Amino acid sequence: MLFIFLIFEASSAILYTPARVAALAGPDSWFAVSLGDVFYGLLVLLVAVALGKRFPAQVFTEYLPEILGKIPGKLLAATYALIIIHFGSPLLNEGSTFIQLTLLSLTPPAVLDTVLAVVAIYGAYLGIEVIARENGMVFPAWALMVVLLLSLAAIDLNFSNLKPVFENGLLPVLRASLFHSGWRGEVFFMLMLYPYLNQKHEALKTGLLYLGSVMILAGTVHAVIVGVFGGPVTAHLIYPFELLVGYVSLGNWLERLEIVVIIFLIAAYSIKLAVIYHSAGIAVASTLGLKNYRITLLPIALMAIILSRVLYGTYLKLSNYLFHDWPIEALIVELAIPALILLIAVIRKKGGAPDAQQ
Repeated sequence: MLFIFLIFEASSAILYTPARVAALAGPDSWFAVSLGDVFYGLLVLLVAVALGKRFPAQVFTEYLPEILGKIPGKLLAATYALIIIHFGSPLLNEGSTFIQLTLLSLTPPAVLDTVLAVVAIYGAYLGIEVIARENGMVFPAWALMVVLLLSLAAIDLNFSNLKPVFENGLLPVLRASLFHSGWRGEVFFMLMLYPYLNQKHEALKTGLLYLGSVMILAGTVHAVIVGVFGGPVTAHLIYPFELLVGYVSLGNWLERLEIVVIIFLIAAYSIKLAVIYHSAGIAVASTLGLKNYRITLLPIALMAIILSRVLYGTYLKLSNYLFHDWPIEALIVELAIPALILLIAVIRKKGGAPDAQQ
């Protein structure tokens, strides 16, 4: 669970957010992503764990009818199934766009979408345990790579680029935190993964460890990027982290390491998409009353590919969504609605008492 949530942050957030955060918060970017939005992630985590403890054997879309009533619950479950499918669409576009711009410039984006989706669907078909084991092999190597690359890049860090601290007050930092909070709130997926934990009593502890770890990771990444390039330059880059790695050079024998990052990021995207498609398949199957979620995976992948091209066919459309619509959408989907569902469950006394079934 810990590695899955860390790979969530390590794939899309570290790749896409540094430029926008730098544009909003400047030299205070590290603070905005390391401390500013952890409170939001903590709220999402507490709500997800509280709901999971009340319904330890069911995913979010399964117990909604029990809390809200059959018809309203099924309608909201169907809405969340569509939301999760949609959630995978910009992510799919992010991955294919990144691969095209950095590696395969002549390959049609639709082809890259299809390849990524097929790999992710295969992982979702094999099941969450297989995805977790694959991620267990990928993430430690990825983490080691990030530590080494950041250490090498930090040699050229200019601390004057991180000053003055809070030059424009807290408002720009809060705006950057609000923008970035949607990625930190992806711990919301615990609602769809909680029943698969074999040590459910460790869920909150694992979530807190994730928030602490990613606070250090994201803060360090943004601090090094802004420290090397400066806030104004970082704000105008597309993939600052990938460019930072390309900037690393040790003598004449260790350079051009961005290909390593590209390979690991492709693996990270595949794992994140696999988790999302698995959750979407479970959501659709539970809403429709299907016994096997696997029959829903191909239609889900097809829908995600179509939405990726129709809604986010250009980088401009994708960036507009990520930088303007996604933060608001995330606040509603990740926190507001689940918190309301938890309140209703408490008032109506639905589900087992917390810790009763642990």
